[in-house]
Amino acid sequence: MFAIQQVQSARDTLTTTPACPNCGRPMHLARITRGAGGAQDVRTFGCGECGVWTTEAAGDDRIG
Repeated sequence: MFAIQQVQSARDTLTTTPACPNCGRPMHLARITRGAGGAQDVRTFGCGECGVWTTEAAGDDRIG
């Protein structure tokens, strides 16, 4: 239950999502993977229209 709350909290902090590199539509946040050993979390985004997936570090300033 705690993990679900963390994911929901992380989703609430996102104001925008990256645009799909293929079609330009907003991608949806699919998962957040906790970084090991102090590394940054990794966010995985998917495009429902074209099926393209991207991953990026949670601290990456390309979002919002």
